[in-house]
This record gives sequence, structure tokens and C-alpha cells, in this order.
Amino acid sequence: MTRLSLPIWLMDRVLGGKLRALILRSLLKLRPFEIVHFHEMQSGGYPLTRLPADLLSRSKVFYTPYGSDLFWFQNDAKHLAKIRQTLRLVDGIFPECERDGKLARQYGFQGELLRHMPAAGSLQFDVREPPPIAGRSKITVKGYGGTWGRAVTVLKALEGIQDHLLDYEIHLTSVTKDVAREIKKLQSSSLHLVSHPKFSLTSEEIKTLLTHSKYHVALSVSDGFPASLVEALLCGAIPIQSNTACLPDSLIKISPDNFVATKNWNQIGELLLSLESNPKRLQKLSTNFSEWATAQRIEPHEFRTTLSSAYGLADS
Repeated sequence: MTRLSLPIWLMDRVLGGKLRALILRSLLKLRPFEIVHFHEMQSGGYPLTRLPADLLSRSKVFYTPYGSDLFWFQNDAKHLAKIRQTLRLVDGIFPECERDGKLARQYGFQGELLRHMPAAGSLQFDVREPPPIAGRSKITVKGYGGTWGRAVTVLKALEGIQDHLLDYEIHLTSVTKDVAREIKKLQSSSLHLVSHPKFSLTSEEIKTLLTHSKYHVALSVSDGFPASLVEALLCGAIPIQSNTACLPDSLIKISPDNFVATKNWNQIGELLLSLESNPKRLQKLSTNFSEWATAQRIEPHEFRTTLSSAYGLADS
């Protein structure tokens, strides 16, 4: 017998966006859940608008914006209409940053804006004393391409200064197919590129990689408060990050040049060379960034307590 297995997002698209709504309807009919908490507006929030009003009336609905949920999709009229419709159903939002809270209010959210909750991926990272920056010989690059990621732009910038990077291993993480093709094109260059497909590294392996990385480079046209950035900061890696992420001023002011506007992406190579020329400043930046991230870090128990309080549940 021939069997075909399809991912839920593809089946949902084939069914005109109805599959997730059907699953939710079945679950809520089976049991009246007190809490419905969705992450990502487009895949998790839109299906709620297809449910009968009485099914959600017995639940408190919470939402955690994901990356580009509001910031990117607000520019599409059809998506914006769905965003407004979904926000009317939401009781509480845990924004990753101030930007997304303001956008939610702008588009009709009337519920409670709860504590900022930066990406939970960093909860597993506990790096109390990152090793010195001087002995590090790796550069990590967020390997996203597609609609938002610009790892290809980073690769082209690194290719332009390849003679200055002979002593570095350049690790690209969560590599997408378009970026993998670009890596193949660069096999004849002097760049030492190491490709890691998405989900191929464990949390511990990522931590080891980042504690041996001098720089963490991530460019995108739209982002939230990336878990990969928080993890890199905790490990003492120096960020070169696009300013399209929603980052607090207290982080940016440590070194504004490291948070690059899209019009200046062609200057990434020059920025790296400038940083390389000043070892004392590198160590100071590494220390300042890691101390900032450690001070902002939410401990796992604190994370649970915050959620339980918002949900109206006793913290267990």
C-alpha cells in the first residue's frame, strides 16, 4: 500500500486554511479548555476566527507574537484584516518587545499587555563566565534565507574579506536550501564554511559553538527578539545584527554600529575588520553584551510563575 504523509501546514493550505480550525473545534468541543495560548499569528491565530463564538467564550485566549507576525504582515491588507479580527479574540499578549505591544494596540487589541517575554529558547542557556574572546576562532552565521533571512548577503560580505578570515571556521546554523546552494558556490573560496541544517544541532552543541565563536552574524528584513541572539549574547559572542529586530535601546546603546540598518548591509565586511583591529574593545564588548543578557535572563521558574499568574493558576 502506498502512503503519503504531508505536513500539517501543507494540508491546511490545501484545505484553504480550514484544517487547524477543524482540529481546534474538535478539541474545544471535546473539552472546554480554560486557556488557549497560541504562538504565531498566521498559523496559530487565524484559525481561531473560524470557530463558533460560543466555543471560545469559555476560554481565556493568550498570544505570544512570533518574529514577523505583526511587523511584516501589517504591510499586506488581507493579512492586516485577519490580524485585526484575531486580536479582537485575545485577552492577553506576551510581547517579545515594546514594538509588538504597540502594534497590537494600533490594530485594535483591547486586552492586557503582559510582561515582555523574550525568546524562550535561551532558557536552557546558563553561561555564568563566558571564556575570553581572544582565543575564539569561530564565527556563527544565522543560516536563514527565504522571505526574511539574508544569510546569502552575509556570505557575500564574508567572501569580500576572505583573505582576513583564514584563521576562522564559519558555522552557518539552521541553513535553508537557498543558503545551502550559495555555500556550494563558495567551495572554491578560501572561506572555511561549515553548514548545519535546521534542527541538526542540540542545545548543548549550540552552546558549545557559541562559546567558541567571536562573532554571531544575523541579518533579516523582519524579526522579533531572536532566541539565537539572546543565546549568542549569553555566550559572550559579539553580535552583528540587523536593526529590523525589535531590540531594546539598552542593548543597542552598548555598540550601535553592531546593529546594522538594511542600507548598510554591504558594509558588514568593513565592520568585522574594524572590530578585528581593536582586541581590547572586543573583550569589553563581549563582557558588556554577556552581562546585559545575563541581567535580562528569565529563569525557568520565573518563566513558569509569570505564565501561571497571567493564566490565573497556582504556580506548581
